[in-house]
Formats: sequence, C-alpha cells, structure tokens
Amino acid sequence: MKREALTNKIAVVGVDGFDPKFAKRCMDKGLMPNLKKYIEKGACREDLTMLGGMPTVTPPMWTTLATGANASTHGITHFFAQHPTEIDSVIYNLDSRRCKAEQLWNVFAEAGKKTLVWH
Repeated sequence: MKREALTNKIAVVGVDGFDPKFAKRCMDKGLMPNLKKYIEKGACREDLTMLGGMPTVTPPMWTTLATGANASTHGITHFFAQHPTEIDSVIYNLDSRRCKAEQLWNVFAEAGKKTLVWH
C-alpha cells in the first residue's frame, strides 16, 4: 500500500534517563512549555507512558529506537558483551558494528532521503 507523506522531514529526539513523571510535574507548573507544545502536537503519548522493549537499559533501548527491532533481534542486550575471541574479556556493546539489524537512517538513505545522526 502506498501512502502520501504528510511531511518531508522528521526529527527524532531522545533523552536518556528522562523521567516522565518529573517532566509531567514540570509541565504542570509551566516550567517546560516547549515540551508541552510538542506533546500537544502529538509527539508522544499525552500521559507520557513509555512503551519499550526489554531489557530497559541504555544500549538495547537506543538500538531498538534506531532499528525498530527488539534486543533479541538486533543483538545488543547490555552495556558489555563477551569478547569474541578472548574468554576473559568483555567489549563495549553500544557499537553500531555489533548491531545485527539495519538502522533506520540507512533505510532512509537507501530510499534517497538525507539523514543526519548526531551523538
């Protein structure tokens, strides 16, 4: 099924360790008016309930966001992983070269779209 795009641009903003209950309190006090505007325009669920994958630690969650795949598919399950050849060593796991799923920015680039990934 082919659909017409509603926009030519998209931005994905992620904040690691962001507490939705704290943000809600701040918005209710008027301390985060711009975040409130994003939410009112449909940037996320109004109740700020997070629906995510497992495990809920940084490397697998960022990789799930970047690929749309869960940790059992993309292979990033924690901060560190067993070194492939040294039994007594571990390696840092948040590395796109270790990811077994295709990142969304690659999919967009292959479709002829410009992409930018920062930090």
